[in-house]
Amino acid sequence: MPAMNKLYFLLCACALLGGCAIAPEYGRTQLTAPAPVSAVYSEMNMQLSLVTVAGESLRCPQPGCGASEPFDQRIAWIGPELAKAAYQVFPDLGDRIKGFEFVVADKSEPGTLSGSMGRIIILRPVSSLSPNDVTLAFIVGREIGHVIAKHHEENTAVSLIVSGLVQLLIPAANVARLFTNAFLSSGAFANFAAGASVTATSFIGSRLVVTSYRPVQRDEADAIALKLLSHLGFDAPAVAAAFASVNLKLPATDWTSGLRASVERLSPQRRPGRSVLVDSKAGAPQGLD
Repeated sequence: MPAMNKLYFLLCACALLGGCAIAPEYGRTQLTAPAPVSAVYSEMNMQLSLVTVAGESLRCPQPGCGASEPFDQRIAWIGPELAKAAYQVFPDLGDRIKGFEFVVADKSEPGTLSGSMGRIIILRPVSSLSPNDVTLAFIVGREIGHVIAKHHEENTAVSLIVSGLVQLLIPAANVARLFTNAFLSSGAFANFAAGASVTATSFIGSRLVVTSYRPVQRDEADAIALKLLSHLGFDAPAVAAAFASVNLKLPATDWTSGLRASVERLSPQRRPGRSVLVDSKAGAPQGLD
């Protein structure tokens, strides 16, 4: 990269990251990207993630996947209730997120996705892992937790920084250019290969760094979800008990693995006392001694 191009890129990166801020609200420091940048980046990432998940035509084998209307109704009730709790538990949230949107997507694997501006996507096979409303509320609450904790802004900032460092420091483009110039006569192909190598290196590098943040981000999202559920009258032992009959080992995906880890962390917190579950049809808390 010519010196002037490097300087131009560096100036653009500095201007962009000048909107970043340190946010120690959840017990650690976060480098977060400006809201408009994160909104676009997280939306694109969410759409890309949706594309990579197989569609409903493959049909998931778990029971409950076909019962679409009741599941949509449960989301339509639980989502807004959690959103209402979020604005009550976090009074400053309204300055950043004007409203949450809950969408059910027809896919063949369970999972949840979200964007920095409050759009929450629940993949329909989640219905097979949420037999009652406590389990579903915890699953949706975790995704809301990622939004509240500014994890999308953090991931955007990290990805931009890694991409900038690759552009400035990694010599992969020079290697590709030398190779193609030596064996091929087409300078256009050489430039294409060089650009592709930088893009791939940037993408892989940013993914690796973002993935390393997942455990701590998951813990923070879990903690926020429990705060929201506590505001609705559910505690950690109730959530753990609600998942007792759910097989979180199938299907074997990264998302189910993360959910299983979250639920397992709740189990040691069980205390003697009154558990609370929800009757899906009645839509009201039911106490179980």
